[in-house]
Amino acid sequence: MDERQKREYWTEASMNATIAMRFLVVIETQKVKSYLFTSPFMRETRGASVLLDLLNRKETKEILKEFGTTSEEIYLGGGSGRVLFKNKHDAEKFKKEVLELYRRETINARVSVEIVERINDESFTEWVSRGVMMTRQSKLGRVEGVPVLAGRWIRPCTSCGSEPAERMLSEHGEHRLCRACSLKREKVNGLYKEIKPTKMGNKVLKSSSELGTKYTDNFIFSTLAKYNEEADCQVFLPQDFDDIGQSSMPSNYMGFIYADGNRMGETIKEIGRLFPKDEDATRAYKAFSEIVDQATREAAVEAVLNVVNFEEWKTADGMYRSIPAEFIMAGGDDLMLAVPSHNAMDVAVLFIEGFQEKTKKLQKDYVENRKLPERFAKEGITTSAGVVIAHTNYPINDLMTLAGELMKIAKKKSAELLSTQEYETGTLDFLVLTESGSESVKQRRDREYTKQRNSGLEVKLTERPYTPAEVRWLLNTIRDLKDPKVPRSKLKALYPVLFQSLPQAQFDALRIRERLKTTGDLEENSPLYQLCMKDLSIFPFRQPDQKDDKHWTTPLTEIIELYDFTQTRKDREACPI
Repeated sequence: MDERQKREYWTEASMNATIAMRFLVVIETQKVKSYLFTSPFMRETRGASVLLDLLNRKETKEILKEFGTTSEEIYLGGGSGRVLFKNKHDAEKFKKEVLELYRRETINARVSVEIVERINDESFTEWVSRGVMMTRQSKLGRVEGVPVLAGRWIRPCTSCGSEPAERMLSEHGEHRLCRACSLKREKVNGLYKEIKPTKMGNKVLKSSSELGTKYTDNFIFSTLAKYNEEADCQVFLPQDFDDIGQSSMPSNYMGFIYADGNRMGETIKEIGRLFPKDEDATRAYKAFSEIVDQATREAAVEAVLNVVNFEEWKTADGMYRSIPAEFIMAGGDDLMLAVPSHNAMDVAVLFIEGFQEKTKKLQKDYVENRKLPERFAKEGITTSAGVVIAHTNYPINDLMTLAGELMKIAKKKSAELLSTQEYETGTLDFLVLTESGSESVKQRRDREYTKQRNSGLEVKLTERPYTPAEVRWLLNTIRDLKDPKVPRSKLKALYPVLFQSLPQAQFDALRIRERLKTTGDLEENSPLYQLCMKDLSIFPFRQPDQKDDKHWTTPLTEIIELYDFTQTRKDREACPI
């Protein structure tokens, strides 16, 4: 049998196997963010992330092994799963065991498991899409806590504050933990090596091989360990969000990044259009899921290692590296990441660019290795992100909510750009939070950042969201303005001016500009000259579209808000990698 005949044989065998599979089991972890951020403490958040990844990527796969050839795994990872079964009995048994696994190991995490029988003449991608829709509508993933009688002898969990405590721990101070938080704490301790205490303590990340065996190679901390091993370094992880804040400039702030893939549903539809045959569609869907998951993990780790300042030292046991960043969630097309505040924007931009480049390259590799018939997104898949810079004491759950709102605004901008240009690009929106409030980002921008006149002129005191190229321009402009020769106080004096009535804002801004000329601070070809005299043609505003004189904008609010949270060019170039 020659190579062509072998390929035809295996293609036919694969097609027949897929056709024989009439039942699709769709697994979706529900309310992930609620489970991750039940407690404000990093230890429980990290433990929750580790536990969900372990159950999804490894333990569910172990259950699947008992079904042998009556089942076929399409994908398990990133909080979701797609598995095919020949008969409903096995599908029902698998579903029951998965639900029991999550109840037993997490107590209160929510997972939805749906069994979807294929309709005659239904394409593979339509079948999968219908299953995903059913999990979103299903209430089966809801897990209710066991009710307890109130009484003075019952003490609440000091971590989540919502469940009765079952045990006492003295690690990091005295804590009374409920069963769910206790399980999270147990799992997070499995990440670390047992070594002699060093100047940073003894919380050293295990090797990639150890983590790969205990969890999987596709685990975010396995990926992090692998990258650092290539530099012959062992990694210390932060033990609290305050550890990240201490590495921040200014101190006690951090950046929360939330990213999500753009138009993933449309990509699935494109796979269905490109691959009408079941065997090709199955292979392409599996490849799509793996590519997105790998790109998320690798782009996140590379962005952090290329931007975040970390401390390095050598002992008799080898090189150590303390990285002040927390990979809260990195799987599928989702990323939640906490980094020092002055690194947040650079990390987000590098991640957006790296994710698209990796999804482009990985498709090429999969085609060459015959794991994918042909590329389904030739320019790569894009992602958009929301970034919130806030004090480390700000509730982490609220930061996630705000970052999620910003991410959705950014995704909308990405979709709008696609309608006006041939290529797709990721986008980024951000917020510097100086005080708490219940108002949504959109409401605040409509109220504070938008001015309208009877003539129909609309002036926006912001240019967010940004493309990666626009963020680079913004950050480079700030770094130029952080030159010692540029008067920081005069630049910041423009900020309150912008929020006055439009005529008053223009009058006061022009008066400040004239003072800069008089004092010699507005030298020709200086960064301030470029901004005030060229970039902002209707100072302090500009007209983004020269054909549209009814819409003005200004980037000054972004420049001033980010000024203190942007590294100087000298510090940026001094990054360790």
